Amino acid sequence: SGAGPDTINSGLEVTWTYHPTRWDNEFFHILFSYEWELFESPAGAKQWRPKNGAGSDMVPEAHGDGKREPRMLTSDIALRMDPTYEKISRRFLEHPEEFAAAFARAWFKLTHRDMGPVSRYVGSEVPSEQFVWQDPLPQASTEALSDSDTADLKSAIANSGLSISELVATAWSSAASFRNSDKRGGANGARIRLEPMRSWDVNTPGQLSSVLSKLEEVQANFPKPV
Repeated sequence: SGAGPDTINSGLEVTWTYHPTRWDNEFFHILFSYEWELFESPAGAKQWRPKNGAGSDMVPEAHGDGKREPRMLTSDIALRMDPTYEKISRRFLEHPEEFAAAFARAWFKLTHRDMGPVSRYVGSEVPSEQFVWQDPLPQASTEALSDSDTADLKSAIANSGLSISELVATAWSSAASFRNSDKRGGANGARIRLEPMRSWDVNTPGQLSSVLSKLEEVQANFPKPV
């Protein structure tokens, strides 16, 4: 019919746990409770099931009221068979509270990674903790420059020996690193001073290195922190 139980998408037909709509760490219990064998789905996709028909009436079918065995993908089996992953998986099995905390952090990152800095968050549920992936900038430890300080700094840059074209190219490269899709990059934080942006061909690394070196000299010789 092409619908319901006759539907084939990727070809993989996997239900991992006994209660697919409930939050728990049942996945790890099942992963470690059975010995697994490789078999093919009706579409020829490689997947895993418990050996000797174990658990054959434990998992709800996607359509109807039937039950069958739990199944796993090869990537799931790796969480038990790989020595490094196995240690993590077993710890999550034995300490469900740690799994819940790790999952909460991962889910928060997944759903907020492209929202930009924490200053863009709104609502009463914004966490007080800031994370590295939010690219937080440190709070300023000194007072902002006055208008006269700014004029002096501009004069120092103008007298540094850098050409207008070098300054414009560097400023453009810095600003052009901004990515609107996830609000990352841009001049805020001076990412262009750091790898990998510093070495990108589009930023003319040789010229950029020279410009940054001279700007750092201006910074070091300026009487106020900049």
